[in-house]
This record gives sequence, structure tokens and C-alpha cells, in this order.
Amino acid sequence: MNAEQFAEASILEMVAGVKAYLKTEREVYVRHSEPLTPSLRQTIEGFFSADLLARLRTITLTGARVPPPPFYLKAKEMSGGRFPDFVHMDAITYIDVIVFHDRILPRALFHGAVHSAQIAVLGFDKYVDLYVRGFVKHLSWLAIPMEAQAYQLDARFAENPTELFSVENEIREWDAAGRY
Repeated sequence: MNAEQFAEASILEMVAGVKAYLKTEREVYVRHSEPLTPSLRQTIEGFFSADLLARLRTITLTGARVPPPPFYLKAKEMSGGRFPDFVHMDAITYIDVIVFHDRILPRALFHGAVHSAQIAVLGFDKYVDLYVRGFVKHLSWLAIPMEAQAYQLDARFAENPTELFSVENEIREWDAAGRY
């Protein structure tokens, strides 16, 4: 499969499907989630705005797993197998709810918070559109610019968690430079 074979109507259909999925899953998990504990908040404070930190919620499934999304098989086929199996991921972000499978690790929390910040800064509709178009263009989950940025920023955080930087400013800079 190559990216050129996707018609605009097909891309818009994918965008609509991902939007619906994220909203639906958020509603499933938000009911059982909790605001960041003071300890978790302190771990990532200074990298994110107080407003974002106040909105973030977490839930740990402890043994249960997030099932694959409805578009999983198609995305895996499109990417030649380069699409993650959700059951093996540390966490999945549903807008402002970060779902952890086993435990909350600082780097996974940071990564999930980056995605929430991307949504907050860019807006939900633009975020999903850019995310899907990034996947369609590269046909690889890791090559999606949103993911690339989240991994770069979480690596920077993990390398030196005391060296503060503004994730929201990084997102604005990438957006202004057309890097998404």
C-alpha cells in the first residue's frame, strides 16, 4: 500500500472514525478515572500548563487491557504490520484521560500528557486530522509527526526530568513550522 492511493473522501472517513473512537473511549474510561494525584502532578509539573494538569485524568486497569480499536486491522494492513497492538502499550490517551494497563510510569505519563497537550493546543479536530494524515502519509505509526514529537519530548524528559521546558510551546513551534 502507498499513501497516494487514498482519496480525500477515504481520509475524511478515517478521520471521522478516529474522532468517534477517541470520544467514545474517553466516555468509557472517564467515569472510573481520577485527577492526577499530587505526586503524579509534581512529576510533570513545570512542563505543562496548570490548566492542562487540572484537566488530566488517569486510570490504571491492572490486569485488564484496552481492546484494539475498530480500525486496528485496517491500520495494521495499511502499515504492513507497523501499527501497535494496544494490549502491549503502557498507556493510551483518550483526549484528557490517560489509560494505563498496569502502573503509571513517569515517562508514559509524560508521553500521554504530551498527546493531551497537542489536543489542547491544536484543537481536537485539527489534532485528529493531522494524526490520521500523518499515518496515511508515512504508513507507519512511529513516523506520525504527533508520535515522533511525543517520543522526542518524553525522551528529553526522561534524560533530565529537572530541566524544564514548555511542552505547549514546543507544540506551537512545530505547528508554526508546519512540522505536523
